[in-house]
Amino acid sequence: MAALLLTGFEPFGSFATNPSWDALVRAREIGLLANLDAQLALIPVTYDGAFAALQRAVDTHRPRVAVSFGLHGGLSGREADMIYLETTARNRDGAQKADNAGITRPEQPIEPGAPATAACTLAVPALLSALQAAGFRASASDNAGAYLCNHLFFRGARAFQGQIAYGFVHVPPVKSMGGILDLDALARAMGIIAQVVSASGT
Repeated sequence: MAALLLTGFEPFGSFATNPSWDALVRAREIGLLANLDAQLALIPVTYDGAFAALQRAVDTHRPRVAVSFGLHGGLSGREADMIYLETTARNRDGAQKADNAGITRPEQPIEPGAPATAACTLAVPALLSALQAAGFRASASDNAGAYLCNHLFFRGARAFQGQIAYGFVHVPPVKSMGGILDLDALARAMGIIAQVVSASGT
């Protein structure tokens, strides 16, 4: 059984890379996850494949805590160097952009008949405090959009409720994509998140 599962998305749309995955790999490479029993999983940017990949990773590694990371580069109102801890998943698809399989979902419930929202079960205040103490800009958010990030978050929050702690974190574009943070800095932020959730179990 792994203590921790960390997931990031593959590249999508016009992005040739995706820091939600690249920074996780970098965090592992530079030893930021070395003292943690952590496993990484790459999530496809497809409506049919995203949650299936997450579920397979959970079934394989049986973590106590899982954190999914995604890129907020296309979400309006997001600040270029801000890390957003998502508190609320919403039962909705409806982004205008297609997934990597060319599928566009009209505005519709992710799970018809399910509640309108599902909650993050990570210790968001502790995560915010740790990130801010390390000099990162971080904020809680209650709107993860209507694309694959929110889709995965809602499906995971519903499926894992009462079983493992689960939550979603939106990260900003890095310098190589025109952002402000470099990849190593984002890797350090992810390492802090991993340390906090591993220590607390949430």
